[in-house]
Amino acid sequence: MDLWIARQKSNRRGVLLPIPGTGGVVIPLHKIGKNQLEEVVDWQLEKSGIPKEERQKIREQAEIDYENRIKTDLVRKEVRRRLEGSSPQMSKKGGRWTFTK
Repeated sequence: MDLWIARQKSNRRGVLLPIPGTGGVVIPLHKIGKNQLEEVVDWQLEKSGIPKEERQKIREQAEIDYENRIKTDLVRKEVRRRLEGSSPQMSKKGGRWTFTK
């Protein structure tokens, strides 16, 4: 069964930019426009020694990872909501779901 969740307005507060070899950098989005964000991301990648050819791939992967994190969180919330009252055999005890026959 597939769960389809409507897209919601993004409350994105920052960008997690994975940088190979160093882990990553979080760039806050407070009062930053799209063009400024591109410049900051490019500067961070250049500072880390990433070649210009690989920078676009890293940006795209960061966006894909962000979308996956958001979708996973929404699905997790939806599953919990559905489990709450769906079956009398399912109950939550101490943070874990248990099934009783």
